[in-house]
Formats: sequence, C-alpha cells, structure tokens
Amino acid sequence: MLVSLKWLRDYVSLPADLDVDDLAHRLTMASAEVDGIHRVGGEWDRALVVVGHVLEVAPHPNADRLRLATVDFGGDAPQQVVCGAPNLAVGQHIAFAREGAKVIDGHSGKPSVLKKGVIRGVESAGMVLSEMELGLSQNHEGIIVLPSDAPVGTPLVDYLGDVILDVHVWPNRADMMSMTGVAREVAAIVGGTVSMPASDYRESGGAASEAVSVRIDDPALCARYIATVIEGVTVGPSPEWMQARLRAAGMRPINNVVDVTNYVMLELGQPLHAFDLDKVSGEVGVRTAKPGETLRTLDGVDRALTPDTLLITDANGPIALAGVMGGEATEVTASTKRILLESARFDPVSIRRTGTRLALRSEASGRFERGLSAELALAASKRATQLLVEVAGGTARTGRVDAYPTPYVAPEVSITRARLDTVIGFHVSTREVETILTTLGFNVIQSDGGSAGGIFVVRVPWWRTDISIPDDLAEEVVRLAGFDRLPATPIVGGIPAWEPAPILDLRARLSDALVAAGLQEIISYSLTTTEVLERVIPREDLALIRPLRLKNTQSSDRELMRPTLRHSLLETVARNLNAGAEQVAIFEAARAFIPVRDSGRVLPEEHEQVTGALAGFEVDRWGRATSRRLDFFDAKGALEAALADLGVTTTYTSHEEYGLLPGHVARLEANGEPFGILGEVHPDTLDAFGIDTPVILFEIDLARLLPHLPRRRATKSLSRFPAVTQDLAVVVDDTVTAGAVQAIIEQSSLVVSASVFDVFKGGRLPAGKKSVALSIRYQAADRTLTSDDANKEQARILKRLEREFGAEQRT
Repeated sequence: MLVSLKWLRDYVSLPADLDVDDLAHRLTMASAEVDGIHRVGGEWDRALVVVGHVLEVAPHPNADRLRLATVDFGGDAPQQVVCGAPNLAVGQHIAFAREGAKVIDGHSGKPSVLKKGVIRGVESAGMVLSEMELGLSQNHEGIIVLPSDAPVGTPLVDYLGDVILDVHVWPNRADMMSMTGVAREVAAIVGGTVSMPASDYRESGGAASEAVSVRIDDPALCARYIATVIEGVTVGPSPEWMQARLRAAGMRPINNVVDVTNYVMLELGQPLHAFDLDKVSGEVGVRTAKPGETLRTLDGVDRALTPDTLLITDANGPIALAGVMGGEATEVTASTKRILLESARFDPVSIRRTGTRLALRSEASGRFERGLSAELALAASKRATQLLVEVAGGTARTGRVDAYPTPYVAPEVSITRARLDTVIGFHVSTREVETILTTLGFNVIQSDGGSAGGIFVVRVPWWRTDISIPDDLAEEVVRLAGFDRLPATPIVGGIPAWEPAPILDLRARLSDALVAAGLQEIISYSLTTTEVLERVIPREDLALIRPLRLKNTQSSDRELMRPTLRHSLLETVARNLNAGAEQVAIFEAARAFIPVRDSGRVLPEEHEQVTGALAGFEVDRWGRATSRRLDFFDAKGALEAALADLGVTTTYTSHEEYGLLPGHVARLEANGEPFGILGEVHPDTLDAFGIDTPVILFEIDLARLLPHLPRRRATKSLSRFPAVTQDLAVVVDDTVTAGAVQAIIEQSSLVVSASVFDVFKGGRLPAGKKSVALSIRYQAADRTLTSDDANKEQARILKRLEREFGAEQRT
C-alpha cells in the first residue's frame, strides 16, 4: 500500500522535522515492512519550479492551437510563455517552470533541461506544467490547476511535494489497508494521537427506506449491508486535492462519485460501490447466482456465473459481483442524479473464490478477502455520504437502510503472565503491557499479571479482526516492546538425531543427474481436472482410481489431486512449443497421489515420481536448432547417462502403455524388476494437448528404483594395456532386442564395453529380420591384445549369439 505522509498527517500528529527513514525502520520492525520510500518533488528545483498565477491569456499570432500566457511567478516581472494546454485560463494558479529547470519531456518521456526557444515565431522561456512533465503521472492532456489559495512564488516542492511509503501489509492485517489504519500503528510507535476524519452532513427529504429496501439471503455470506441514498448529485471532476491524494496512492481519478468511493476506501479501508439508483429496480438483494445467470461487468465483459458466486441483485437480476466489480447496467454516468451508496461486509472466502474463478482482482476485493469488520461499514458509509454531498452536491435522504442480522459483539481474549513470558522470550512489566495494549486500542479489562499466576484480559477493538487467541496478544506486546530486546539464549537440550530419507536423497540425485544430462527441471500445479486427466488415463481406469477431490477448491481448474505427472509435462511442452521454443527437454520430480479404497486408510499413497518429456529439434553447440527432431534414442541417451551416474544398470524390454505409441515403448528394468517406462506419446494424446510434433516421455517410480541403487560404487584401475575396437553387425529376428544382443556381448571377459550404433530393417534383409550393429571395445588386464586376439574373441561371441538368437554375421 502506498502511504502519503502529507495525507497521513491529517490523522496523526507527527513532528515537522520527522526523520522519514527512522519512521520507515520502526514501522518495519513493529508492523509492516516498508519496501521503499519515494520522495515526490525531490527533483524539482526550488528556485525554478514554483507556483504561478496566470494573469492574461492571448491567442498565438501564428498558431490556432497555441496561446500566449502571462504568468506571475513571484519574480520581478511577469513572464510570457507559449502554451498549448486546452484547459489554460486566466486567474488559474498553476505549476510553472523557468528556464534551466529539469522537467519530463512530453514526447520522449525522459528528463530534459528547459531552454529558451522560439515557438512559431514567439519567444518562450518557461513552461506551464502538466502532471507528466512533473513526473506525477502519464497525464499530458492538460496543465495542473492548483487551488486558488496556492501562494504564488512558493517552491512547488513545498506545496505539492510529498513522501510516499510503499508499505507491504501482511494478509492478516486488514486494518492496515487504509490511511487511518496506518495512522493508528504510527501513533502507537511514535507516541502520537489519532484523529478520525469528520463525517457530519445534513439530511433532508424522505427516509432512505422509502427509496430502497434490502434483503440478505445468507448472513454467513453478507454480515451487513448498508444502503444510503443521495439525490440531486452532479457528476463531474473531483476537486484537485482529492485527485492529488488518489494519484499519490496509485489510483487514477475518474469522476467525483467514483473518486469519493475510492478515497474513503483508501482512507478507512472499507470498499464502497455507487449505483445509479434510477437504474435499480425494486428490492436490492444479496444472494448467490442462479443456474444460467450472467452479468456484464463494468469492464464490458459478459460473465457466466456459478452457483457459489455472491451477487447484488434487483428485481431484474444481477447488478454487481459482490465485493469484486459492479455491473454495467447500473453504472454511474454523467447523467446520474440519484445514487445508491453500498457499504457492506462480505464473506472473505466467497469473494476470493469469485475473484479467482473469474480472474478478477481489484483494490476492493483485495480488502474484502482479508476479512473486514462489519462495524467499519457504518463509519465508511457516513464519511462517503459527507464527501459526496460536499463534492457532488445534492442531499442525503434521512437515515439509511442497515441490514445487520447479527450485530457485532467485541470478543474478549486473555493470556496468562506465564504464557506471555514463554512466548515472547523475555519479561515485560505489567505497566508496559497495559500501555502497549491500550495504545493499540485494546480495552484492558483485567490486569494482574505481576505474578506467574496472573492474567491479562482485554476487549479487542472492532478493527482488529486478526486477534482471537492468547498468542495474538503476545505478538502485539513483543512487536511494540521491540524484538531487539530478545536476549541471546543458547540452545538447551540435545541435538535431534539425523534421520535418513533415502527417497528424497534419490530424488535429489536423479534430478541433478538429469540436469547434467541437459534437461531442465519444472514445478507444476499438483491440482488438475477430470477432463485433463482423461487425456492420459483411460476413462474406465480413472473411474476406478477416483482421484482425490478438494472440498474447498478456489478454481474449477484446480479441483483434483493428480495421480500422475504425465499431463503436467505435456501441458508444459504444449505451452512452450506454442510460445516458439525450438526444443523442450524438461522433467519434474514430484508426488502422485493415489487414493487407497477399503483399506482403513484415510490418506492416499504418495508416489515419488520423476517424469520427463523431450520434444522439438536438436540444438548444436551454439544453441541453434538443427533440422533433426529429437527422438526415442535422445531420451534414452539422457536417461542412460542419468541412471549410470547413479550406478544403476538398466535394461529395456518391449512394453505397451496407454497414451504411448505401440512399438515405441520400453519398460525400464534393473535386475529384472521394472521401475519405469520410456516411450513416444501417441498422436491421439498429442492432439488432445494441441501438440503437432513428436514427444518422448519417460516416467520413473523412485520407490521401485531405490532397492537397485548400489550400496557403494565399484571402481577398478584403468588397464595400462591398450584397447582394440572393432565393429560387429549381426542379423537377428525382429523380436530380439538390441539390448539382449548387447548383454550377451558384454558377458565376455575381454569386452570392456559394447554400444549399439545402428539398427536397420528392410533393404536386402529378409522379412522379419533386422541388423544390429555394435562397436565393441576389447581390453585385457594382463597383456596387450592383438587384432588376432580380438578376432578370436569376436568369433566366440558370434557363436554365443548364434546359439542364443540364431544370429548371423552381416557382411
């Protein structure tokens, strides 16, 4: 939240020589972090950028759109400048820059030094400034018009300058999402007093209840709804002082009615909404949506509503998304004369759910989601009515319609002295505890905390919706007493014993190995939908699995806990390919949640899995894509490298799997036991994800892989004798895998390694046959092998292959 110190001084007494950096530090240590300090006007030269007064305006002799303004800036004589602003008028007090001042160039948006120049034949040595030229906003449509009492010649930094604190308010502190809320905290920290804004106004005419009635269907969703009626308003620009404060808080002025609702929201923290009462028919209701209902919101979008969407309605249907955004049909326009002002307390969960589902976030919904007090609604309604009467004219009808089914009762919270000392870690005197709590607005009902058996009992102020348990009181005490008072106490007790977590260790090791093999790790949502899961799991299997469904999901897109990671990888591949990625090589190490039915278990089985996907083109050493697409063997090579790094010897056997292309799937095995799969994704599955290029997928079950990790890595000395490398191609039945051929070859005591470099079918080979070509490296530990030795060993290998598979050497 952006906090203007100039505005803040309206509510809390601060010294004129306030050390802003010290205040920011103390606020950070006690309440909310100050992420930044922005000094508005710090770049304005005190002598060259001042308050001016327009004495005369004359037409430019050579340009229809330009005019000549004579400006009194407090100098020896007025100065004539050329100005093109359409809102320039005689008698205005304006922001004026003289020659040599640094301003923002309206065309380039960059700082520039103002120089004397000739504009269409007329000399001009100054400038009447807009918000953009002062760096206040991007508005360049007209000049800034200051109040008529702005003293001429005063440095503009003294009149418009300000210090803005960027305060990070934590989600539990709804009360600090306002200027008065911050003022309470600052007063407690520096010892000042708080003054709340005035809210007195005259009422006239009939009762508000004669013009509007309110019905709340479910008080759990709307604890309070106040409707106030203001008639005879004139919609137009809000006064400059209000616009300046809204801009300082990061909001864009719109018109006086909307600006008042935003102003009071920033001032008191209560979101408000103004309806054109002449466009509202019949009773105002607060209810959830009915099937098939829609609403066109203020942004012009037609919104389909679900039964859990909280609405504001009239006799014709929905007129607003409660706490999120108003409807276009009842929008306040330039012709609006009667206003229905809404001030309410809506359920935070309902507002958050609606905003998430519709992807709508606003300043109002952000405050409702934190949980506001129903008591705030009345104060905000009175203040906004007072301001509307002041800046938009009109009169307020007598009273207001206040639907408040269950009035607020201030809760009482207690904490014992023993608990207080234990939680905060040091002793704070009873008097100091009382002072801190009283300063923060708590009513101390009982205070006999002088002994260990004593107790503090307080009544919580209505704006502190975050206080409910004893430890909340302890936090209030320690943050004001000061965390720097915590003593340095050595740890007492034994150090907990280390407990191994082999699955997590394996997950980390395999992730590192896959990264080393060239893949990138991703983290995706663990929640999904039935429609997405049906793309990778047969519908009948999914019905048997029955994935776990969240009870209070925030979005229909995130309602099921995933029983597999495959869809997450394919969604990520599709998103990256659609974004123009030439290559996608990714993996995710996460849990899949498998429900266990009829076994007495409440929680699901959580399977630690590593799933990966490769798609796109090979890249060269410079990172440029080549014309070759990644295929099954690229994924197999990456997996082999990663698993070899773990010391696991992997074999590949033919397999079939739903969603993968038959004949292009292998089961990963270690010591004859399966632990994963590798295969090309079926084209039908790719179509379901909108992917038009081949994708290779692998999946490893870490629990099944874990038993096959070697207890210690076996190493052996390198032979000092040279190796002999020979190639061998054999013809075998198509059903014989290359891995089986390789395994027979590697049984030889002289074979150091054997690697497949080609598998060929067709050509002159008989039907049902294929050629497997391998590169074999021979080496002996006790002698230098000759070519004749290698040939003899290869002949023995051929005989074994012939005996096992009926293999023939290909010549």
